Amino acid sequence: MSVLVVGASGAIGSLVVAGLLEREEGVRATSRRSQTLSLPDQVEVMAADLNDPSSLAPALEGVERVFLYADLDDPEALAAQLRRSGVRHVVLLSSSAVTFPGAEDDFNGSRFLRVERAIVDSGLGHTFLRPGGFASNAARWSWSVRAESAVSLPYPDAVQVPIHEADIAEVAVIALTGDALLDAAPVLTGPERLTLRDQVETIGSVIGRPVSVIEQSEAESFALLSQHVPEVWVRQIIGDWRDAVGATPEISGEYTRITGRPSRTFRTWVGDNVELFR
Repeated sequence: MSVLVVGASGAIGSLVVAGLLEREEGVRATSRRSQTLSLPDQVEVMAADLNDPSSLAPALEGVERVFLYADLDDPEALAAQLRRSGVRHVVLLSSSAVTFPGAEDDFNGSRFLRVERAIVDSGLGHTFLRPGGFASNAARWSWSVRAESAVSLPYPDAVQVPIHEADIAEVAVIALTGDALLDAAPVLTGPERLTLRDQVETIGSVIGRPVSVIEQSEAESFALLSQHVPEVWVRQIIGDWRDAVGATPEISGEYTRITGRPSRTFRTWVGDNVELFR
């Protein structure tokens, strides 16, 4: 039985496809622009748009399990389409933001909560993957590291527990190939607390030259980030950094419990993506 991977062009979706193929699972993949996908020949590729649930119907024929992103306008309609098509297990890439106090009033937490609730209310079997901050968020610094050997930040002492996207994908593959995580909602983090300053220093250590932190105001950061990221996300990013100064976020052991292996470190992520910064 094929597994459908929605958003197979994404960093995590592409790793999920690769992990399923390693287990010799039948894989079907969708993207809004299927012609842009570059996947192995054994992957059946189809065009579909999450915001037009009916467009998924052909891709869902014969599929029991689906890997799903939470970036959609009408989760209730999508959940209904999945149910009509005979899907029995949805593995959703959600967020640890749904577990925070006030999540229902938070821009990030509320949008993930809505998707989770639509899936639960539909009666679909599910696994909600709830990662914290991605190590790959550091890719935003790549241009300034390359050009200036510096990163400008308003709150360099904000504390995070960044997770490697490969860890998330591995847990997704386990969920998609059995029932061990059916109706589970593991919170996933990296193995260590790091400030943004620590992360910048790690990048410098891996690439072999010092990378400095330039402290800036919120207004300066907002102006800089808004050149590349929608303003609603910029407000979220800066607010999260502000709230994380002096924090001691939880380090989850769920990845190790599920896989039996230690989580990948931020240094490992930088090494895996070192060409971004050179």
